[in-house]
Amino acid sequence: AFYTPEDSRSAEQKQVIATSDELVAEVKAADVLVIGAPMYNFAVPSTLKAWVDMIARVGVTFQYTENGPVGLLEGKKAYVVVATGGVPVNSPADFATPYMKQVLGFIGITEVEIIDASGFAVNAEEAMQRAIANVEAASLPVAA
Repeated sequence: AFYTPEDSRSAEQKQVIATSDELVAEVKAADVLVIGAPMYNFAVPSTLKAWVDMIARVGVTFQYTENGPVGLLEGKKAYVVVATGGVPVNSPADFATPYMKQVLGFIGITEVEIIDASGFAVNAEEAMQRAIANVEAASLPVAA
């Protein structure tokens, strides 16, 4: 849809772009992003990947230069809460955490804090207590 000339876009393509524009506007308006990233089979779920695909737009949230891509959404901070059943966050089997850091950095959001919410399938009660402590330690800003 994004590479189809505007006057040649179908109604469906126009809707996809309208949705993308809305999602991009939300990200642009935010100073801080809080992203829940459950880990499914070592990576992010398809819905989170679809969101990334809708906000990573050439000329809108990043641009290509002679020196490579440059993110256009600088000056923002992202907190990514990575929840897992048993795979430890930042372990060799964790593809979700580096993916989220990469895509956020690609669009210019380089201040990314990962909040570990792992181990729910191992011991849900302990994992919840640890996750709450990690969220509290992150000092997330509170809206007025």
